[in-house]
Order: sequence, then C-alpha cells, then structure tokens
Amino acid sequence: MRSHILSAVSFVAALALMTVPVMASAGEAVSFPGVPNIPVSRELSFGGFFRHHRPVKIVFAVAQPGVQTAESLVNAALVIKYLESKGYRYKIHFVFYSNGVLVADRLSQKYSAGWAPLLEALHKKGVTFSVCHNAMVLLHVKSNELFPFMTVAPAGILSIVEYEEKGYMPIFNPNSITGAALIHPGH
Repeated sequence: MRSHILSAVSFVAALALMTVPVMASAGEAVSFPGVPNIPVSRELSFGGFFRHHRPVKIVFAVAQPGVQTAESLVNAALVIKYLESKGYRYKIHFVFYSNGVLVADRLSQKYSAGWAPLLEALHKKGVTFSVCHNAMVLLHVKSNELFPFMTVAPAGILSIVEYEEKGYMPIFNPNSITGAALIHPGH
C-alpha cells in the first residue's frame, strides 16, 4: 500500500514539472507554470451540472504558505482548464489571511518568489485576490509590497464570509499529499 502511495506521489511530482497552456479570454495564450498537465477525456464529466449552474464561483481561503498554497493555486488552474475546455464561465477569488499573506508579499523571496509566475497567470485568467489587512499588520507586510493586482480587505475571515454570501463555494484545501508533492517533488 505504501509503495502505491509513493508511486502516486512520484507521478504527481513528475507532472508538476509540466506546464498547462490555456487561452486567455482575449485570445492570448496563458500558461500555468508548475501545474501538471492532467488530460481529461470527453467521457469524464459532471453530467451537465455546470452547464446549468453558471458561472461556477469559488473562493479559495489560504492561511498558510507552502502546501496549502500549492494545493490551492494548482487546483484553481486545473479548475480553469476543465471549465474552459467545456465552455463554462467561472469566477474565482483568493483570500490570503493569517500566514497566507506572506505569499502575497511580492518582495518575499522565501514565500512568494516561487508562486509569482502562477499568481500572474491566474490573474491574467480573471482570478481576483484579496489580502487580510489584520494579518498584514501583524506580519509587517505593507500594501505597497503586495502584487499590484491584489487588494487589501479589512479582515480576511470576513472577506471569505462576504464571498460565501455572494454565492461562492469556499475551498480551504488542508495540507495534503498532492500539495506536498507539488512543492517537494521526489519526496
């Protein structure tokens, strides 16, 4: 059993080195750096559910740099890839709160440098981002240090509640094997 899990983790890690190209709404090609290219056959579907429930609205709540960030950013890219392949509209928003605000600090080589290309690619696909002001103050992150496409929310938790009230489905992505494989290939 353990060897099957390790094989699956190795497989996901190898896929993480690939890039998924997709088309931006304006026709420009956008790639998702570090996102595995997972083919989806025509037979795999949700039975038309998303055709009748559009746009698909998701809010990713990210409280930790590392595994949770990897899982959330990659999941967003894969969701976009799937939905666009079916012609479905979507609205995706990220809320960085708690230690997750460190990923939003474009000057932080430790936390954001590896994610900058994927954050930019998601932004080009219409994904929006907000960052918790409370956590920024506690962690000494200044608003002029954020990526220019990110906005500051008074409180991250209330931002998540706000998006949930607007009909977005919250995704918290706890630490997982796939997230760990994406940031630590080969382990």
